[in-house]
Amino acid sequence: MATALRPELEKWLPLMACPRCQAGLQTRAARVCCQGCGAEFPVAEGRPVFIDDPSNVRIMAKEHISNQPHAEIVDWLTWLDGVALNLGAGGTLSKLENCIEVEYSIFRHTDVVADAHHLPFADSSFDAVISFNTFEHLADPTRAAGEVFRVLKPGGKLVLHTAFLQPVHEAPYHFYNTTEYGLRRWFQDFSITRLTVSDNFNPAYVLAWLSAEMLRAVEDTQGPDAARHLASSSLGYWSSSWGDARQRNHPCWGILRKLPEELQKRMAAGFHLEAVKPAAA
Repeated sequence: MATALRPELEKWLPLMACPRCQAGLQTRAARVCCQGCGAEFPVAEGRPVFIDDPSNVRIMAKEHISNQPHAEIVDWLTWLDGVALNLGAGGTLSKLENCIEVEYSIFRHTDVVADAHHLPFADSSFDAVISFNTFEHLADPTRAAGEVFRVLKPGGKLVLHTAFLQPVHEAPYHFYNTTEYGLRRWFQDFSITRLTVSDNFNPAYVLAWLSAEMLRAVEDTQGPDAARHLASSSLGYWSSSWGDARQRNHPCWGILRKLPEELQKRMAAGFHLEAVKPAAA
């Protein structure tokens, strides 16, 4: 644990608020304290920590790079007249002076460790919010969307990327893949001005990612010959077998049916659930 906030964080303290009662915060020794309810939050590596179990905070290697916003987003934020929040920032390559990076772990440029469902910021604090590849990993995206709405200033802009047709990743913290319609529902309180498919999410990525996952899983569990057999099948075959159930007796279907259940769960078309109400409920 560090003994104080990093100096650059002191300037953001006026924007911050207790995630429990929304009162203002102040620093006291090696902690951040709420001026309302009296809650105290530790400081780790110079960053205030607002999650339920601070002892579980992971400190990532400084060399770890992930989630760097695209150049046009960086350019927009660089010239933004105001302050931006990067929610679920990961290990960004470069740090923008007017951007607060929030994460659940401590990455190279993380400013605040917090839960997206309970953001430690005052209402209407930010002129912009960006969030890339984060909402599929949140337990309650609707609540997190409400928190983004709360901390944005009226007229403030949100730019977000989230998963649709993607295999499970970062298990067990991959909870949702959403359709366009689910995404609109999460952010129904906003005025949505644009909802498109960005180039990094175009359908080619679906084929590339799913096929890579499938071939790796088959090779690991059934050997290279089975993987080569599957790789030699054509997209045309798979399309025709969707419409003609008789073709599903082809060996390639058998190869994928033989995958262990845990691997099938990473890229299945859906799930079968059975459950029992506890007797004591």
